[in-house]
Amino acid sequence: MVAVGLARLMAVSHLAYIVFLLVGGFAAKRRPKLMKWHLAAFGAAGLVNITGSDCPLTTWEKWFLLRSGREPYETGFASHYLVEPFYSKGITGRVNSVILLALVIPVLVSYWRLIRSPAADSGQSAPN
Repeated sequence: MVAVGLARLMAVSHLAYIVFLLVGGFAAKRRPKLMKWHLAAFGAAGLVNITGSDCPLTTWEKWFLLRSGREPYETGFASHYLVEPFYSKGITGRVNSVILLALVIPVLVSYWRLIRSPAADSGQSAPN
């Protein structure tokens, strides 16, 4: 029973991580100290994607599922929970490109807005 709860905790943590990747840059405008955490999270996600590695959160979730006697899913977290319910083929090359753009575009927009903020234009530092 504990292992099932821990598997669910890993899944919720993974979803929270993805949400942070999407909105963390925008949140950094209000709380600049978040920027270093967001950039680190984005870099880690990029490293996992570029190397084709399994995300540690997915690995832990699958391990807890095995420990609970449940059969873990074969694909990755994003494919299993976010893509396959809508597109049964899972993450293909084209779907992966769409996912990457869906992550990269908000980050680029948010950091562009940070750079273009009035504090950056006037030479003042952003409030903490």
